[in-house]
Amino acid sequence: MQTTVIRFRYSTKLFLSHLVAVFLVSGSVGTFFYVRAMDNLMRSLQSRLQNSAALLSETLDARELDGVRTATDVESAAYRGALEKVRRVRRTNPDIAFLYVMRRADDGQVSFVVDSDETEAQAAPGKVYADVVPEMLQGFHQSVVDDELYEDEWGVFLSGYAPLRNGEGRYLVGIDMRADQVRHNLRELRLTGLASLFASVLLALLFALYLSRGLTRRIARVTAHCRDLAMGRLNVRIEGRTFDEFDDLAESFNAMGEALGGTRADLEKAIAELKATQHGLEDRVAERTRELQEAVAKMDVLRGLLPICCSCKKIRDDQGYWRQVEQFVSQHTGARFTHGLCPDCEVKLYGELAEEK
Repeated sequence: MQTTVIRFRYSTKLFLSHLVAVFLVSGSVGTFFYVRAMDNLMRSLQSRLQNSAALLSETLDARELDGVRTATDVESAAYRGALEKVRRVRRTNPDIAFLYVMRRADDGQVSFVVDSDETEAQAAPGKVYADVVPEMLQGFHQSVVDDELYEDEWGVFLSGYAPLRNGEGRYLVGIDMRADQVRHNLRELRLTGLASLFASVLLALLFALYLSRGLTRRIARVTAHCRDLAMGRLNVRIEGRTFDEFDDLAESFNAMGEALGGTRADLEKAIAELKATQHGLEDRVAERTRELQEAVAKMDVLRGLLPICCSCKKIRDDQGYWRQVEQFVSQHTGARFTHGLCPDCEVKLYGELAEEK
């Protein structure tokens, strides 16, 4: 089974690594600041809401509202006084959508006591409130604010509750604050974060493209010089400085080229000397061969039948001339003669003188 290997160019790897790094960093930083900003906005809104509910709860006395039980009590001084207070707070704070006072009966049923609404939808005293949430039940005993925004048919809100003074856990003031602007701000913050992320990624793309092209150009130049070196062009050198690791690579390449060039010169010199020695040896061998051939030729002359005079002992050469033995032998062998008398010739020539000697 053949395995397919996917190869990526170095520029592609560098480009993708920068892109992923910037995306991760920008995404992490953007998420961090978004969460921090959202948390700060929520904390600010919760703090305002809690303070408003706590301040208003201190201005209302639960004992004065014990007599407000049904819709017929709306003309009482206690109801009118409390209604005026809650409406004054609502009018001075446009973010407050609903402001009300609730009572919890012994059976756990929650009903309206005062509702600041100035429309026909105003809840009358004694109207049962069915959508009770856990935070509201806690609000009968302590100040509490919703942890998150919620949305219903009337909009996006954040609610806070605080027990009334002298309420003994049976009365609370509730405030529903509009949070549409907060949600709008969070949406704008998200859009700003996404735009920043997009801009960061775009800048990273451009920078990675510029960097990868610069590096790949240098790598391509080094590769081309390596090919030239492999083809025997040992005089190629990498010029220019980049003030980074490529300078070290260029210096190493140039040093290698110089070393190879010196080695090649030494090798060519050694080859030339070897050829000269070879030619000298060949000349000497040829000369020795010629000398040996001449000597062999001369020996061949002496090896055959030599015509010699039986009287004077001269030898006839190839041209028909009669020559002394000494001359003939010297001519064909290069030997030189010295003359003397053997004992027999001494006696023959000098007789008794030779014997006396």
